[in-house]
Amino acid sequence: MPPQEASWTCSACSLAWVLRATGLNPAADEWSEVSAIGYPENINGTYGLMDASGSALQAVYERYGQATEQAWLDFDTVYARALETTGQMSGAAWYHWVSLRGVQGPNLWIANSAPGYKGVWDTLSRDQFNSLGGFSVVWLV
Repeated sequence: MPPQEASWTCSACSLAWVLRATGLNPAADEWSEVSAIGYPENINGTYGLMDASGSALQAVYERYGQATEQAWLDFDTVYARALETTGQMSGAAWYHWVSLRGVQGPNLWIANSAPGYKGVWDTLSRDQFNSLGGFSVVWLV
């Protein structure tokens, strides 16, 4: 995943990654998704993504005809989802959105536009998840 260009665009970067990875929009990029999410009412430089649930992300997927679901999930539930689908997630104590790539052993494998932020690179362990959560997860169905 390309690194984010601004400190507040992680949700747009992770959205672009999912759109590219799934083929929904192979040309998706950080700034086109900032626009798609809705700048400045839904995403902006002061707060990043305005609604931590990810409802604005779901609205973008809906425009592509892609069904999604959202919930605040525990590690085991996210792990199970990551075995079947992709999506995005953000921890309430992390305030950072990443994409779900799948799993690597006991960890969640993520696409992270800010590698190293709060000690997280390309995997998220159960302990990291628990220290950075609760997690809002938007997944493709």
